Amino acid sequence: MKTYFLFAVVAFSGSLAQAQSVSGGFFASHDSDGFRESKQTLGYAGTSGWGLRAGPLRYTAPGWSASGSVLAGTYKSTNDNRTIDANLGAARVSDTSYLVGGLDYMQRLSASTSAGLSVERDFVNSIRGIENGTHFTALALVLDHAFSERFNVGVAAGSAHFSNDNDRPILRTRWNYSLDERYGLNAYVKTRNYRNTNAYRAEYFSPERLSEISLGLSARFEVAQAFVLSASVDTGQQRIDGGSEPIWQGSVGFASRRRNAVQWFVGLEASNTAPLFAGQTGGYRYTSATARVNIPF
Repeated sequence: MKTYFLFAVVAFSGSLAQAQSVSGGFFASHDSDGFRESKQTLGYAGTSGWGLRAGPLRYTAPGWSASGSVLAGTYKSTNDNRTIDANLGAARVSDTSYLVGGLDYMQRLSASTSAGLSVERDFVNSIRGIENGTHFTALALVLDHAFSERFNVGVAAGSAHFSNDNDRPILRTRWNYSLDERYGLNAYVKTRNYRNTNAYRAEYFSPERLSEISLGLSARFEVAQAFVLSASVDTGQQRIDGGSEPIWQGSVGFASRRRNAVQWFVGLEASNTAPLFAGQTGGYRYTSATARVNIPF
């Protein structure tokens, strides 16, 4: 299930000449309840930054399945002071059509501060969510401030409105401290807090209140001038309606160097909490794999 209101340190690059490109993407996930999701996309982007992306969607569980497709227009723009990543289109799953899209906008306000807006519109990709045609619209304001060369804090505050009469105000923070710039080694604390105005919906995990705090390490560095390796691991505690459980998450990724013409990424992630709608702990497990490539011409 798709993550929203996720953010990290915003690193603005210098202005780059935009070339035409074709892209491909793959995403697959599986959880301990037997729910599987897979997406494949093909895309094209022109020199103006505008483009098109399309692909099939597939969801399965023991004794159940659903298929669909998505078609969306895309736009990307990056310069010294601003980044824009947007998409808008339609998805159709099990004979139900949805308006889907997203916007991530970040603007540099000063040498140490950036602010932005994150918007997402999508359907709830669970068995009950797909069967009932449930969708949501989420909006968050994002702020990132560097208090020193080593220490920065990111905050995202907003709300998600679900079509089944539920609203979810949410606050996320990430406190990041650089330990060793040579290896992109960072220690971080991340928090997540939300409540549901109409709790315990059948379509998705929705307790009255959820609160999380985790402590972790992350690293990102170039290996043998061939590719970039990134990894993170964190562990913490999750409180749900007064109860408390341990949580953990780990990821590893391999990517092309930034100066390479062809850009690619392959990543794996595992946790005992699924993104956005799920938050079960204990025996619950969630794993996902992501791959993407962008080829200019």
